[in-house]
Amino acid sequence: MTTTENEFPKELLLNQPERRGALIGEFYQQYGESRPRGYYAWGHQHEETKTTFFRENLAALGHTAESFGVDIGCQGGVLINMTDLIRWIGVDIDRMALETAREHGVVCREMDFTSAIDLRDASFDAVMMSEVLEHLPYPSITVREVHRILKKLPASAYVGSTPLDYHLHRRWKVLRGKRLSGEQTHVHHFSFRELNRLLRFYFEKVEYLPLSGTAARHPGWGLPFNLFVRDIAWVASGPKRDVGRWPVMGKDLL
Repeated sequence: MTTTENEFPKELLLNQPERRGALIGEFYQQYGESRPRGYYAWGHQHEETKTTFFRENLAALGHTAESFGVDIGCQGGVLINMTDLIRWIGVDIDRMALETAREHGVVCREMDFTSAIDLRDASFDAVMMSEVLEHLPYPSITVREVHRILKKLPASAYVGSTPLDYHLHRRWKVLRGKRLSGEQTHVHHFSFRELNRLLRFYFEKVEYLPLSGTAARHPGWGLPFNLFVRDIAWVASGPKRDVGRWPVMGKDLL
């Protein structure tokens, strides 16, 4: 090994730029092998409730079959075929999930979106990410990328869902010495406050639907989402034309 002073030895570099995506894809393939095959086997997380909420809000924003959207993390294509108001394509890093989606008529391709999203600026009327953000290490980068690929129109929408991990039940688990989540693929743990700040930083309007938790069972009680919602869906519309830099430090972010 030869090197000059203050120069990194280039012969140590692997020079395999696709390796990161391949490793993540391999991990999710192994993860998928433990799950049952089949179209509806990929959907067990409030699908009917979420897709009704998405369809109603997309229709209210004026979207039709002429609108074009992308489902990022499309899994087996369940939500695409249930949210069929507009024309969708899908991307995922999980090859087994993509095979299932294709078997049911979903136009999709493999893509690593753990940070950047390899799609062109202002290409979509809608972006869907259901149960995806919690699997990504830097959600603020991901939402910035979603904002980038959406058309900058009042009707453009970002729809999705995620678990919230700082409700009272999870806080009690931590006090008893347990993990916030037993799901090893969850690498980010949202509070409602953090999620709300992030979405409203990039979008003019955000609507929420609690999917589980005491606030979902008793909507008339007016319970705070930060403490009484376990899973939540959103429709964020009107991507802002001028946004600053998302603050990456500060206790107010949580």
